[in-house]
Amino acid sequence: MTSTKESIDILKRAQAIDRDLYLANSETTQDIPESRDKIKRDLEAEKEHLRQLEADFKKLQMKQKEKDGELAQKEANVKKYEGQLSQVKTNKEYSALQQEIASMKADGSLLEEEIIKIMDQVEAASEEVKKERERLKIIEKEYQAREAELDQKNKSYLEKIETLRKERAAIVEQVQPEARALYDLIIQKKQGMALAKINGEICGACQLQLRAQLINEVRLAQVLTVCENCSRILYVED
Repeated sequence: MTSTKESIDILKRAQAIDRDLYLANSETTQDIPESRDKIKRDLEAEKEHLRQLEADFKKLQMKQKEKDGELAQKEANVKKYEGQLSQVKTNKEYSALQQEIASMKADGSLLEEEIIKIMDQVEAASEEVKKERERLKIIEKEYQAREAELDQKNKSYLEKIETLRKERAAIVEQVQPEARALYDLIIQKKQGMALAKINGEICGACQLQLRAQLINEVRLAQVLTVCENCSRILYVED
């Protein structure tokens, strides 16, 4: 049967392993998943940027198509009215028709200038979409590489966890069941830190002052004593 002091020494070794276990588990359950989520969010943001560029490009194409349609209609009307010039009977009608034709030709010229500008915008947008698609291919490969690194990292941590669990099991078997049960209960709640060293009259974990009677109980080492504030098992070093 192990003494309280011997149990403390054994549990200190177990705690060193449990601390590593806590950190390794944090990697596999929190840090690595969060990194994966960030990769997915970042990649989705890049894809959304490309989708927006493609949507803007399509809008410009539609705008050009609409303006081309308007210009075609203007030109058709000009031909129609020019054909009607020979059919008018008065100078007034002839003059009015010529003014209408001139007005439509002026509108057509403005449309042609606008279409040229839109065509330049369409060409620039097309080039931007093309470049963004190529950039996205590179980014996707980079993210795939990062995903692979995370997979390998996760695998390594899982292997480490398995090894640490075996080492831990061999160590905690050396203490009495009651002490092991208390330790296991505390370690689960305290993020891998079940023991706290007394520094003077202060708990090394929660930093609060301890009662003199409690400190004496720890020094006597007849039973495992816990901090009244943080509930960790207290110990002193001679």
